[in-house]
Amino acid sequence: MDLFKLLKKHWGYSQFRPKQQEIVESILAGRDVAAIMPTGGGKSLCYQLPAAAMDKVCVVVSPLIALMQDQAAQLLQAGIPAAVLNSSIDYGDQRDIMRQAERGELRLLYLSPERLVRDDALEWLKRVPVGFFAIDEAHCISEWGHEFRPEYRKLRALRDWFPDIPIAAFTASATRPVRHDIVAQLGLRDPAKIAMSFHRPNLRYIVHECAAREQDGRVEAALEWYTEGNVIVYAPTVKGVEATAVALERQGLPVVAYHGQMDNNSRRKNQEAWMTGEKRVLVGTLAFGLGINKPDVRAVIHLALPKSLEQYYQEAGRAGRDGLAADCILLWQKRDAGLLVHFIQQLQDEAEKSRAWQRYRVMRRFVEGTECRHRQICLYFGETPKWERCDACDICGAKPEWLEETPEPAVASPLAAAESRKVYKKRMVEALPGDSELREKLRTWRRELAKELSVPAYVILHDSTIDALCRQVPSTIAELMDVQGIGEKKAERFGTAILRLTKG
Repeated sequence: MDLFKLLKKHWGYSQFRPKQQEIVESILAGRDVAAIMPTGGGKSLCYQLPAAAMDKVCVVVSPLIALMQDQAAQLLQAGIPAAVLNSSIDYGDQRDIMRQAERGELRLLYLSPERLVRDDALEWLKRVPVGFFAIDEAHCISEWGHEFRPEYRKLRALRDWFPDIPIAAFTASATRPVRHDIVAQLGLRDPAKIAMSFHRPNLRYIVHECAAREQDGRVEAALEWYTEGNVIVYAPTVKGVEATAVALERQGLPVVAYHGQMDNNSRRKNQEAWMTGEKRVLVGTLAFGLGINKPDVRAVIHLALPKSLEQYYQEAGRAGRDGLAADCILLWQKRDAGLLVHFIQQLQDEAEKSRAWQRYRVMRRFVEGTECRHRQICLYFGETPKWERCDACDICGAKPEWLEETPEPAVASPLAAAESRKVYKKRMVEALPGDSELREKLRTWRRELAKELSVPAYVILHDSTIDALCRQVPSTIAELMDVQGIGEKKAERFGTAILRLTKG
């Protein structure tokens, strides 16, 4: 099996990212796998590629309906048969998907843990030619993890019901105790343990303690500054999300809100507006973004202390997934700590309370300590860097220009804001070599097509692929196929439209 040929055909890449090939080959060899791949490391390809290489079905377990739907859409675009099975699909379509799975016509089938562990679902899966199980967000199985979900504990049933079928567990953020727990809880047998570095050198970690009434001015200054790519602003409460979104909208920024109390339609509409690039700024509660694969997020701004360093690392890690420079800003206030303490004191279970206190102390050390932030994160996850300084956090002297000056509670003058935007824009075009007019045309075409097909923009083309098109400017299908991210299916479907734009 030529993995590089498949990689090029379906994904348009000519080489693997670090550790991907090792994971893919371990799965194809029939081994259990425990893989730790920080956000942006290309985790999903590690189970999608072996699935494409088999004539069996890979069953993917994920708690995130939006992620499952996005991934299935992306796979179909790449010419790989995939489907999602959940209660939001009408009964007739569910029956069709189940029959396709039984006949082995699907390469990937996505299920939620709640659905998978039902006895009727496990009985049904006995009739499906399953090649392997892929468990995404595997840290949810551990009580030591920051997002423990009881339904994940029941996934142990997979080993009991299907003792000979390999299980591959994936997570982006797990400490050593959590990693051991994942292996034990899933009953993995001599798994290939593969971990990437937790160091994300393209990210700048900036932590700033705000005085009362200072935060609003800081957020406004930041959003005047980040005019390229997209921004996520995390607010701690629904009320905070709505107030922040209204304030930013009044400032004339293209902003949408996202929280759990919105009805499904509004939430989906707002998420799509942000994903397709129609709106650039999303203000959400901490739950937003799980599994969101948007590569061009240039800044993630937290407006309160997260409850754990794992949570912060995962949420901040949604910035810079395209490998380009991005900022992770934590604007916290002393009152945040008081609120976290209040919630910990409400916990009844003593073991859970003890773990919560431990996470709280780590988080306070992270924001108030004087050690390099990148280094603190690596050490927390059990990785010891050889370096002491990163030059990419506020402790090591890196600070964005908009944070250098003392802000007024209100927004800075429009003239100063416009000047800073000009400087920032100039810096970003320098960072993205190639034809900037073509880049804009391609982005507009992608946005309109994504809307028409009701898929996220990245499903059509990743930003890194657009950048490569602007550098290489192909004029034939053969030249187009040399661009990273353009596989056979993409060239077949979109080649004519792309070449029309590149030829001007």
